[in-house]
Amino acid sequence: MGELFQEIKWAFILWLARRLPDCKRITRTLGESLDRRTTLREKLVMKLHLITCDACERYLQQVEFLKNAVHAHGERTPETSEFSAAMSRQSKDRMKHLLGSNIGNLAF
Repeated sequence: MGELFQEIKWAFILWLARRLPDCKRITRTLGESLDRRTTLREKLVMKLHLITCDACERYLQQVEFLKNAVHAHGERTPETSEFSAAMSRQSKDRMKHLLGSNIGNLAF
């Protein structure tokens, strides 16, 4: 019974993957979704694609990590109190160290 379920599951995933946009288009939308509101249709298509594609899921996790790191270590200008993407030398060195130590865990 479990084996039959797995076969049906993979058949469905393959069927779905053939009907969704390819990874190139999805990664573009995933990147854009971090900076703008996405439509309901875009959200649904992205979620369905992520169900079928481990590589795009890892890509989204890596992009979110980088975005969060920039926001966490970015500097605010005293005059405007607005966020600036500029990072201090210490923050940059810390990120390089963390990325270097986790390079074996990153999948491309």
